[in-house]
Amino acid sequence: MALTPRLGIKNSQSLALTPQLKQSIKMLQLSSTELINFVADEVDNNPLLEYDEESALPDNIDFMPTPNIGLNVSNIITDSMGNFDSVETPIEQKHARPISLKNHLESQLSFIQVTPDAKIIIQYLIGLMNESGYINEKTSLIAEQCGCTESYLEKIFKIAQSMEPLGVFSRSLGECLKIQQIQADRYDPVMAIFLDHLSMVGEQKFNELRRLCKVNEEDFLDMLTEIKTLNPKPGLKYGEDPVYTIIPDVYVRKTTKGRWFAELNNDNLPKVLINNRYIVEISEKELKKRDKVYIQECAAKANWLMQALDQRAKTILKVSSELVRLQKKFFEGGIQYLAPVNLKKIAKAINMHESTVSRVTTNKYIATPIGIFEMKFLFTNAIGSLDSSNQYSSKSIKYKIKNLINNETPKKILSDDKIVKIIREEGIDIARRTVAKYRESLEIPSSIIRRRMKNPIFK
Repeated sequence: MALTPRLGIKNSQSLALTPQLKQSIKMLQLSSTELINFVADEVDNNPLLEYDEESALPDNIDFMPTPNIGLNVSNIITDSMGNFDSVETPIEQKHARPISLKNHLESQLSFIQVTPDAKIIIQYLIGLMNESGYINEKTSLIAEQCGCTESYLEKIFKIAQSMEPLGVFSRSLGECLKIQQIQADRYDPVMAIFLDHLSMVGEQKFNELRRLCKVNEEDFLDMLTEIKTLNPKPGLKYGEDPVYTIIPDVYVRKTTKGRWFAELNNDNLPKVLINNRYIVEISEKELKKRDKVYIQECAAKANWLMQALDQRAKTILKVSSELVRLQKKFFEGGIQYLAPVNLKKIAKAINMHESTVSRVTTNKYIATPIGIFEMKFLFTNAIGSLDSSNQYSSKSIKYKIKNLINNETPKKILSDDKIVKIIREEGIDIARRTVAKYRESLEIPSSIIRRRMKNPIFK
């Protein structure tokens, strides 16, 4: 049989996505900010669209991801060395900003040759620092929080105070200036007396201070001039950490009869209308063919946008309503009651494709009585029970591990094996490697490092 090319006709079926359908799918996963910008472009380019004058559009909305284990937005900052809350890094900003003091110091931390426990304490001190570069917390309290002696903490302060900019990690103005003078090799016994009595400068007790320093008037004036060249607030040269405002897409509320339900945040949605007045005006004019075609295209795009916005809102509400139904115990009791829920479970319940559910929950935030969370936070893997009768969410297990470690005492540090035993006693089927993985994901050190951290005597 000879092989020769030939022409033929074949019938087949395939799914073709129109540009508008592709855009509708893309709209599902847009955040509120992105949606507002998208609609603004549509309104600018379509003379048949206008904003509803009664609606107020939010300006300059930024978003911050919620902590991956926290219960409330106010808990995203670790409040003590013994409390290992896990915090996700905020999303990158679209516009360049000056580097923050915190980021500048953290970038240096990886190059400092110190023990792991010392590095953790320095990281903690960075978190305590104000925008000027000072630590206002009492040293004794910091030592107690870190589980170390004050003498050991002073050694850590000396290491931290070698970082740039000079003067950070100071606990007083005098100490800040002292650090800079030491680096400049200008710190002598006379300067030490001057800085120890720095308050007298503010009180304008110059003659008394000069007598304490035992210097003549000329030398004293030189000292004053020298001090004025130093930077009393070294941290201010850097930008502040970015502050984000979370605008929820959905509110979770409870009726007087105790039923939980989801409600769209309509104030956060752009409201547009078709300008019927303009349509009437142009319909009374004789237009060229190309103008008629243009107006018809604008009308089609306007109608599509209205339908797409409506469909997006309905889809978000449908998904979030099912999510609320499955997680009602979480809203009442906290993270330990977070149910194992995945995309497939939601999709099956509301007769949608998993990819649609995924898009709907991307970049969306839900406000609950116990805090504001990214919708994705409410999805979690399942861990079975020993008798196979129940399932537990991985996030609730992480919460148990975090609580156990937070409540351990310096004399009774919990090993991963001990944590496994405690959790399994509650009927939860968990392996040691799972506990280790969850502990590491929470950025909690091993029992060996924690024992060194929480022991009052550091070596």
